[in-house]
Amino acid sequence: MSDFRRKVRSSSRLVFLGALIYAPWAYGCTRARDIRVLNLILAAALGLWVVAQGASYWLLVIGKRGAEGGGQRSDVRRWRAPNNQELITNNPTATRWALIVPSVMLLLLGWWMALNARWIYDSDFFLFIPRGSLIGAGPGSVDFSISVAWMVRGTLLIGVTLFVAQLCRDPVWLLRIWWTIAIAGGSIAFLGLAQKATGAPMIFWESIVPPRETFFATYYAHGNAGAYLNLVLPACVALALRSFLRKGSPVFRAITVVLALLVVIATISNTSRGGQAVALLLLLALPICFRDLLFARVRRLETRTLVMASLVIGFAIIAVAGVSQLGRSLGRWQATIDWVENNTRLLASRAALRATGDAGWFGFGPGTFRVVFPYYTNGLGSGVGGVWRFLHQDYLQTLMEWGWIGSAAWTVLFFGGIWSGTKTVRRRRENNLGGRQRLFLTASVLALAGVALHALVDFPFQIASLQLYVATYVGVCAGSASWAQTPKVERLK
Repeated sequence: MSDFRRKVRSSSRLVFLGALIYAPWAYGCTRARDIRVLNLILAAALGLWVVAQGASYWLLVIGKRGAEGGGQRSDVRRWRAPNNQELITNNPTATRWALIVPSVMLLLLGWWMALNARWIYDSDFFLFIPRGSLIGAGPGSVDFSISVAWMVRGTLLIGVTLFVAQLCRDPVWLLRIWWTIAIAGGSIAFLGLAQKATGAPMIFWESIVPPRETFFATYYAHGNAGAYLNLVLPACVALALRSFLRKGSPVFRAITVVLALLVVIATISNTSRGGQAVALLLLLALPICFRDLLFARVRRLETRTLVMASLVIGFAIIAVAGVSQLGRSLGRWQATIDWVENNTRLLASRAALRATGDAGWFGFGPGTFRVVFPYYTNGLGSGVGGVWRFLHQDYLQTLMEWGWIGSAAWTVLFFGGIWSGTKTVRRRRENNLGGRQRLFLTASVLALAGVALHALVDFPFQIASLQLYVATYVGVCAGSASWAQTPKVERLK
């Protein structure tokens, strides 16, 4: 039974790592069929995890019965700490209020709104067709199909958060998640830079007439690509820093540096101004957060070595930027004033702000923004008319879809995760954090802070691949509260 559980548990974790690679490469999972495939992958990972959890429960029950009958409890000991790698704590309440409670609230509210939907929207005739709801007087979504589809994805994402909160207690798998994020991010950055360098009119294997100018790598929209790059940027830089702080293979050190440089240059070369602004803030915050580690390492280096390393990195950035149309990317900032003055997104945000009054406490239903918003854009001009899939202001869109109660639950889940991770990092000496734990946790907090800023001017929380990475980081931050109970002898640097 113990061997079966370990195999199932490892399988669930490997499938999850595959999802982290699949999501950005499948066009960022912005297409319906790619979202369905991602849902199946996550469902497989979580299903295997549930099976492993059930096997763990029976091992514990059998172990207790064996102890009562005078038998041995060796299986239970192996289950608690196999090979001294998995970190088991006796204080699970540390993450309960910030993770489990809002998760349950969101699942109950979202599924109730979906199943109690009053209409089904006909997009061909722009009509709301009534349907029999469970309780006519109760709150319900304005579109049954859209809300059910969104809640399937939302349930899986919440499951990912809980899954990662437990997985990150294992330092070996924590490092594997870290490497997977860095490799996936570096590969996407390399593809985008290669497209820029060759002047590709579209994604290499795509053919669209007329060609698009706002794509990057596998993302059709450069704003989504910028948000993704900013999510992986802190992890890549922190991984490169870790390779210099510890003795290891020069090959791995070179790989981490290349991955970090690719992502940094890609964030600058991408034409998303929101993504560039957030990337700049992250690049300023990273050395501040790791200043003690950086200064300690710099003091050990010879001046000649430090100067040569700086020159090599500087020439590498200039060389790559020269062929990646960096000038074109930076040139977009010259039109920023006109963009602000004539920006239809501001008018759309005002319309959404009016709609939040009608959304009330429970909202119009998960995912229903695109069918509701056109009814609030009358009189705002042709630039704001038509169908908007997303608002370019995630917080107002969340208020429209989830109302005040659901938005409060999302706020507790997301910002509660950031607060938990920040608290663990600030008390790192009391918690006796290992090197990989501190570096990756800090990177996770910065990545979440960056996407929170980006959501003010764009819609990163609505893209499936970005949602997966955000759920992963929130799980790491929430699960970090249990690291404080880890015995010092079991730590891995």
